Amino acid sequence: MLNDIVNYKGINVRKEIYPIIKHIEDVEKYKDELGTLGSSWDMLALLGQLGDINIDIGKTKENFLNLTSTLLNHLSEEQIKKVTQEMNFKAQVAIDVLIRNLFERTADIGFLATDDDIRTFIQTFVSKYNDESLVLRQNIQKRFKEYVSKYSVYFDIVLVDTHGKVIVRLNDDIKVEKIDTSFVQKVLNSNDDYVETYKFHDFVPQYKKSLVYSYKVNKTNDSNSENLGVLSLCFRFTDEMNGIFNNLVDTKNKECLLILDEDGFVIASSDKEHINLGAKLPIILNENYKLISFAGRDYIAKTCQTNGYQGFYGLKWYGHIMIPLEYAFLSNESESLEVDTKIINAMMENEQHFSKELKEVFNKSKTIQDNLLRVIWNGNIAQSKLNSVNREFSKSLLNEIGITGNKANASLENLNHTIISSILKDSEFLSSLAIDIMDRNLYERANDCRWWALNSYFRESLDDYSSLSYRKNEISSILKYINDLYTVYTNLIIFDKNGKIIAVSNEKEDYLVGKILTQDWVEKTLMLKDTSKYSVSKFEKTNLYNNESTYIYSSAIRSLKDERVIIGGIAIVFDSTPQFYAMLNETLPKDINGEKKEGIFAIFTDKNKQIIASSNDDFIIDSYLNIDDEFFKIKNAQNISKIIEFNGNYYAVAVKCSNGYREYKSRVDDYKNDVLCFVFICIGKVNSYDFIENRKSRFSTSLKTKFTPTSVELATFNLGKRILAVKAKNVLESIGIEELQESIDMDKNNHFKGMVLYKEKLIAVLDIRDFVNEEITNEKLTNIILVEYDKDNIEHCVGLLVSSLENVSVVEEKSIQHIQNHFLGTGTLIESIVEIKDSEESKIAMLLDIKKIDENLTKKI
Repeated sequence: MLNDIVNYKGINVRKEIYPIIKHIEDVEKYKDELGTLGSSWDMLALLGQLGDINIDIGKTKENFLNLTSTLLNHLSEEQIKKVTQEMNFKAQVAIDVLIRNLFERTADIGFLATDDDIRTFIQTFVSKYNDESLVLRQNIQKRFKEYVSKYSVYFDIVLVDTHGKVIVRLNDDIKVEKIDTSFVQKVLNSNDDYVETYKFHDFVPQYKKSLVYSYKVNKTNDSNSENLGVLSLCFRFTDEMNGIFNNLVDTKNKECLLILDEDGFVIASSDKEHINLGAKLPIILNENYKLISFAGRDYIAKTCQTNGYQGFYGLKWYGHIMIPLEYAFLSNESESLEVDTKIINAMMENEQHFSKELKEVFNKSKTIQDNLLRVIWNGNIAQSKLNSVNREFSKSLLNEIGITGNKANASLENLNHTIISSILKDSEFLSSLAIDIMDRNLYERANDCRWWALNSYFRESLDDYSSLSYRKNEISSILKYINDLYTVYTNLIIFDKNGKIIAVSNEKEDYLVGKILTQDWVEKTLMLKDTSKYSVSKFEKTNLYNNESTYIYSSAIRSLKDERVIIGGIAIVFDSTPQFYAMLNETLPKDINGEKKEGIFAIFTDKNKQIIASSNDDFIIDSYLNIDDEFFKIKNAQNISKIIEFNGNYYAVAVKCSNGYREYKSRVDDYKNDVLCFVFICIGKVNSYDFIENRKSRFSTSLKTKFTPTSVELATFNLGKRILAVKAKNVLESIGIEELQESIDMDKNNHFKGMVLYKEKLIAVLDIRDFVNEEITNEKLTNIILVEYDKDNIEHCVGLLVSSLENVSVVEEKSIQHIQNHFLGTGTLIESIVEIKDSEESKIAMLLDIKKIDENLTKKI
C-alpha cells in the first residue's frame, strides 16, 4: 500500500495522480492558501506567549494542516474525474453526431441513384459532341444543382458510366474524363445499399482525401437489373466537422477535438495548427484517460468509438480529444458566483456532485472550526474575569486567531461555489448541444420534402390527372421505397391541388387515400412561390400521427409543363416522439455503466412554454413547463442559466434558443419557429440539512468597542435563529454536546436532558427550545453553556443546550434595557434586551434570567 503513495511538496498523494497534481490549479491554489495560513499560525503562537490566552495554537495548526493532505487528494481525484468525464463526453458526441449525419447520406445516395431522370439520361446520352446530348446534360446538371441547393452538405455530384467515363457532373471546372475502373467495379459489384469511401478519389483531385457516397444506377429498382453507371455524392466533410467542433470545443483549455481513422491517423482536427491532419495518435479506448506525449508536449487524451445510429456505424472512425496537461485543469474561480447557503447545503447532500470522502473532509473541518470557536469563546470568558494588563492585547489576539481559523475554513467553502459554477456551465453546454442536434435533424426534413416534390413521376402523374387512378400503386411503391430508406417518417403523403390524398407510403394508413386535407399547412403548401420553399405545420395533434402532436413538412409539386403551376404537394409526417426523445436522451451524460445519470433531464419547448419533447416522463408532450417567463424571452442563439427551486429540488437550469443550421431557419428562410432546449441538473433537495450556515464572521478585523469602568461583557450565543446572552461573569465555560450524559427513562418533553461533570461536580443540563417559536432539531444543538447566578453555591449552576456560540461582546451598562413580562415564545425567561454593535451590523440580543430558568425548570425534574 505504501508503494502506491508518493510525496508531493510535503503532501502524500496517490502515485497515479502524481504526474497530474502539479497541473491542477485549484489544488495548487488551496495548497498555497493553507501554507500561508500555516505561517499565520506560527506567528500567532509566538504572540500567544505574550498574552494570557491559554490556547494551544500549535494543536489548532496541526488540526487544520492535517486536513490539507486529505483535502488535496480528494480534490485532485474529483478534478481528474470531472475533466476526464467531460473529455469522454465530447469525444463521444463528436463521433456520434457525425455518424448520425452520415446515416442520412446513406439514404440520400440510395434514393438519388434510383432517380428516373438520371436513368433516362444515361440511356439517351450519346456524347458531349452531340447537340441533343448537350441539352440533356444541361438539364441533368440543373437537376444536380437543385439537389445541392437543398442538400447543401454536398459540394459535387458525379455520374459515370460502367466503364468509368464521366458523363456529367455538377462542377464542370474539374476536367477529369475517366476515373479509376477498380472503384467503378467495386461499386457495381457491391451488394450493399451504398458504398462509403474516404480516400483520394481521382474525380475529386483537389483533395488529398474526400468522403464520397456512391451507388450503382440500375435500369429499374430491381437490384439485379442492368447496371447503367455509378453515381457519387461528394460530402463537405471538413465543413461538417468544423460545425461539430465549434459547438464542442472550449478554447480556454486549448483542447483539440479530432476524428481518427481505424489506424489512429487524424482525418479531422478542430485546430490544425495544433494537431494537423495525418498525425498518428494512440487509440485509447479501454482506459478512462491516458497521459501521452506529442510533438514535445504532454497531453491528457481519450478516444471513443461510436454508439452508431439505427444500426449504422460508418467507417471505423473514432472521436478523440487531447488537452495539453498544463491547461487541462484550469481553475473556474473567474466563473464562480455567490450562491445561497441553502443551495450549497443541498448540493453537499447529493453524492453525484459531492463525494462522501469530500464531505468527510468538510465534516472534520467543521468540527475543528467549532472547537476553535469554543476555545476562543472560553478564552474571552476567562479574560473578562481578569484584570490583567494584557487584557485588551489578549482579546485582540483571540480575535485574530478566530479570523485565521475562518480563513482556513473559507478556503474549503470556496470549493462549493466552484462546484455550483461548474454545474451551471455543464447545463449550458448540454442545452446548446441538444438544440444544435435538433436543428441539424430538422434541416434534413426540410430538404427531403423539397427534393421529393421534384420527382418526375409524381409530377407527370398529377399533370395527367385522369390517369391518376392507374398510377396510384406506382406512386405508393415509390413512396414506400423512400420511406424504407428514410425511417424517421411514419408516412409520406401525395395530395392533389385540392388537398385530396392520392397515395401514402404506410400501407396501414391506406384508408386515408381519397380524404381531403384541410389543415392550414396544406393551403400554404399550395401557394409556395418556388422549389426552394417548404411549409411546416404547427406542433399540434393530428390524425396523420395517431392523434398525437408532431411536425409535418411539405412542399409543392409543380407541373412538368410549367413550373409556375402547382398541381399538388407532398407531406412527410415526422416521427417526432421517438426521434426528439432520442435527441435529448443521447445528449445527456451517462454514468460508468452507460446509463443516463440520475437527476438530469432535458426538454424541448416552444416560446409559449408548450412541451415538444422531454427525456423525463413526468413532463408530458403538449403540457406546459411552468417556470419563470425570463427563460422564454431569449432570442435566437441566446442562452441563459440560473438556479431555481422546482418541484422540491434546486436545479441548475440552462436554456438555449434554436438558431437553425445552414440555410434552415436562417435569414434567407421563410420558416420561423423558435424552439427552446432546457437542461435541468438537480443540485439537491430543498430543506436539506444545514451543513453550512449563512452566518457572517463572528470575528471582526478591528475591535471597535473599548472597555470602560461602566462596561459590561455579555456572552452571546444562538438558539436557532435567536441571539441570546448572559453576563460573561455568570458563565463558567462552554463545552461540547458530546460531554452530556443523557438521562434514561425520562419524558422526552421534559426540559431536563442529563448531566455533565464539571470540575468533579455534576451539573444539570436544560433544553429551553420550547420557549422559542422556532423548530430546532436535536442535530442543531451542538454546545452546552455552563452558567451560574450565585458563585458561592454550586447548586445554582445549570447547563443550557444552545445551537452555536457568538461573541463575548462589550456594551455600556446603560444600553441594557430591563423589561417586565417580556416573553420569549411562552414563558418569562428574559430579563432585558440590548443592542450589540461590535460588528458591521448591529444586532439585538435577549438577556436570559438564569435564576428564573433554574427555579422554573430544574424544579420539574
